[in-house]
Amino acid sequence: MMIVNMNGKEIDFEVAVGFMDDEIREELHNVGFETEQEFFTAYEKAHLEKYGECELSKANPVF
Repeated sequence: MMIVNMNGKEIDFEVAVGFMDDEIREELHNVGFETEQEFFTAYEKAHLEKYGECELSKANPVF
């Protein structure tokens, strides 16, 4: 499943999950989003709030 980050870059959701912060991912997992895109958008926001930047959100993310 392809998703779009906040910079408009399409990335594979399953690949992105492997690079997510475990703590944030687990917290959001319990929220119950309807789509992978909704989950990822919430993850980006939470990651930015916690760390100030998110590699997965960049225009050219490097995994």
